[in-house]
Amino acid sequence: MTPTHREDIDWLRAIAVLSVIGFHFEAPAIFGGFVGVDIFFVISGYLITGIIASEMAQGRFSFARFYDRRVRRLLPALYVMVACAAIPASWDLLSSERAEFFRSAAAVVTFTSNIFFWQQSGYFDHAAVEKPLLHTWSLAVEEQFYLVLPVVIWAVLRLARGRKLALPLTLSLLAAASFALSVMLIRSQASVTAFFLSPPRAWEFLLGSLIAISGLPAPRPGLAQRSARALALLLLAIPILSLRPGSGFPGANALAPCLGAALFLWSGEGVPNRPRSPLSPLAVAGFVGRISYSLYLWHWPLFAFARFAKPGLALDGWERAGLFALTVAVATLSWRYVEQPFRERRLAATPRAAFGLAALASVLLLAGSSLGLLRSGAGSDMDAEAQRLDAYNDYDMKPVYRYGSCFTTPDGRVAEDCLRAETGKTNILLWGDSFAAHAYHGLKAQLDPATVNIMQASQPTCMPTFSAETQGVPACRALAVQMREFLAAHRPDLVVMAADWLEDARPPRFAGMLHDLQQTLARLGEAGIPVVLLGPAVQFRERLPSMLARATLRGITPDPDTFVRSDVFALDQAMQAALPSGARLTYVSILSAVCAQHGCPLMAGEVPLSFDHAHLTAEGSVLVMGKVAPLILPRATRPGSIQEADDRAHQAGREGARDD
Repeated sequence: MTPTHREDIDWLRAIAVLSVIGFHFEAPAIFGGFVGVDIFFVISGYLITGIIASEMAQGRFSFARFYDRRVRRLLPALYVMVACAAIPASWDLLSSERAEFFRSAAAVVTFTSNIFFWQQSGYFDHAAVEKPLLHTWSLAVEEQFYLVLPVVIWAVLRLARGRKLALPLTLSLLAAASFALSVMLIRSQASVTAFFLSPPRAWEFLLGSLIAISGLPAPRPGLAQRSARALALLLLAIPILSLRPGSGFPGANALAPCLGAALFLWSGEGVPNRPRSPLSPLAVAGFVGRISYSLYLWHWPLFAFARFAKPGLALDGWERAGLFALTVAVATLSWRYVEQPFRERRLAATPRAAFGLAALASVLLLAGSSLGLLRSGAGSDMDAEAQRLDAYNDYDMKPVYRYGSCFTTPDGRVAEDCLRAETGKTNILLWGDSFAAHAYHGLKAQLDPATVNIMQASQPTCMPTFSAETQGVPACRALAVQMREFLAAHRPDLVVMAADWLEDARPPRFAGMLHDLQQTLARLGEAGIPVVLLGPAVQFRERLPSMLARATLRGITPDPDTFVRSDVFALDQAMQAALPSGARLTYVSILSAVCAQHGCPLMAGEVPLSFDHAHLTAEGSVLVMGKVAPLILPRATRPGSIQEADDRAHQAGREGARDD
């Protein structure tokens, strides 16, 4: 800590790091905690630019001194974390993952891990949780920023010859160009590029830079300062609590947290630190901010390896709370015994010593990574089987789900062929979301195509309901309209409804889900159309192939009680009670048909039942629908009713025309 240390910046760091940890540890309501990284970027730009501009104004700026401070700040704790993470990586990862780990370790040392992970997968993809060093992407972006910004500031101030607006204008233009690039990449479906690479992220740093050199007078102490601080906290809280992961980030969605961070920094300028009790909330927040770098470094590998240690790859609430306490303890030790000695120059007292030690450590880590890569090529038979199972994480579901025609269409309406009835056959309409789509293959395999025709209308996340106004997604509204039109003109022999009821009924939505369903069921009943409603599907705590692979790697017999989510059984009972079978509605419990005494299948022969947490593989669909199909077909009306309904409609139309 120096005389210019600001406690409010530690508070902002605490908000940033706790947001990131809360998001990764799946804390309740921290849906957008990933924006904590953006807050860190703004803080970095503010501090670094302020230091460089101040030292240049005093005529004492030195690149050697600047990079000496950066080396001491970033590398010791980072390198210790990477070296420690390599120990469990040697036995907790599949051979392919071990190879990727050591390649990512080499990328960390060369400040290119953001480029490495950009080439691998998206930050929000399922594979992200299998990468213990994924979080180092942000450090690479920061390091790349440190390589460029000092040169830009130095060059502009040298060339400006005292023109005060030269630096703000230059940084403003660079920030605008960077932000425009980020938005353009998001709109062109290149959000992964916008997320990982430095140019579309530079505007976040530069926003902090502009606050540092703006010369704007800080708000006056009192109401103005408190109001600015409150607005800043609001701008931070809204995305942290409400923003959802997805392809629309960063881009414009990163504006609110970055503006909030910038306003927070500006509103604290000139405000003196106050003496505080060590146990006061602000003092605790300040301590969290001071250890925030080590907290950030350690939380993700600890979380990743803790998950790997669980057969079900899922941590319960108490385990996550204990892991957070462990993270704080490890981070405190890292801050006290690794960060502080180097920053206070008790170790490597001179720049020459610091650069020499950093070079030696880098060479050793690169050598260790090379050795780890060489050893990763040798895998056991158990490792090979684990990799075979893990490969189902990349399962191609498109042909099985009829992707692009009867599922996931551009405008939400399914193709006409998906709803084509066949005369003389029992025509069954399969209607719903992806859980309806994954039933198609199995139903088709189980039912006789000579006597049964299956029509399919499905879109991701879309409940099978006529209540289009309740559907927040345009594709769902389009499908609901199409179904209203289709079922007004046609009468299938049977409608089979299926959806991810666990998601649709997530509190407090259960009552609303039932209301929408009951309205739709009533309209179908009035039209004389029988309905089979399939209850909740088998759902797993995490991606099933990953869980099976980890169990195989450890020689553990997979346990359905550990793998399957227990809340699906409670939801199944609640839905059966709320939607009892009647004259026109039959509720079919998939769990009762498939999971004898809660013992749900995990494999369909040699293939995982699902390729993620719930969606069935082709073999899984055949297995599950083999149990369910006999409960569906008896509910269909006699074949030909669609044609008869169409004939009646045409006859009514002709009679109406004669009356006119």
